[in-house]
Amino acid sequence: MDNALVPLRDSPMRPAEWRPRDATISVMPHPIESSHLKIERANQHIAAIRAIVLTLADAYIATVEINPDGGNEVVKHDLRNRDKIISDIALMLGDAIHNLHCALDHAWIAALTRLSPQSINRHTKFPVFVSRDKVEGALRSVKVDVTAPSLFNTVLNGICPYEGGNDSIWDIHRLDIDDKHILLLPVVEFASIKGIKVENEQRDSENAFTWATTQNPPYYVPIPVGWHFKEKGQVTFSLTFGEGIPTHGMEVLDMLSVFAFRVLTVVQLLENEISN
Repeated sequence: MDNALVPLRDSPMRPAEWRPRDATISVMPHPIESSHLKIERANQHIAAIRAIVLTLADAYIATVEINPDGGNEVVKHDLRNRDKIISDIALMLGDAIHNLHCALDHAWIAALTRLSPQSINRHTKFPVFVSRDKVEGALRSVKVDVTAPSLFNTVLNGICPYEGGNDSIWDIHRLDIDDKHILLLPVVEFASIKGIKVENEQRDSENAFTWATTQNPPYYVPIPVGWHFKEKGQVTFSLTFGEGIPTHGMEVLDMLSVFAFRVLTVVQLLENEISN
């Protein structure tokens, strides 16, 4: 029988154990390896966000309406399914940030396991604090300065995981905390609407564009009475962190790419400590 129980007799010194014939034994990756897996997963989320952003231009609908008050034409650019798009991006954004934060924790555990196992306790996590003094205090409280002085120096003076030191690591820390309580909702902002062509009262064609704005869609572009739109134009836009988020106003994809690079750099620094 395929699923029959068979004894495991790995050692004559212990009683036989039992498992299904087809059972497999899973081996968990080493913490430093899992750090790279977390970074890889974060990059997959970042790529998924980038793919959505690339399709946003096709999701915009441009229609020409008549202003009921003035009678002039107005072109309206709106984003279909905006709320769902933003929610989907927010979930991926939170997952990317969390995986990057976890990568730091896994690498830190790996470093302590190799260099200062007595410093590990149930509260152990990568030391990120608001100030250098706080980071130093946390390291000294578990004797890292004594048991692993090189690691102590690398964290405090090389990685600098505090506000005003390594701001990317500090931002990841804050964003991951925020994501536990609220969605990290990004904002779709358009840079401008380009490629607008209009026809004036003399039937002469003119090119037009709009200045940038931070308002949410829909976007309205009016023209004088008697003029007509020949080309409605195309929206160019950016995806930024919304209000109430520590990185408010920063471009999401650029910032995530920086975050992933900074975390990889930290993991490599900790790997160097382990191998020395």
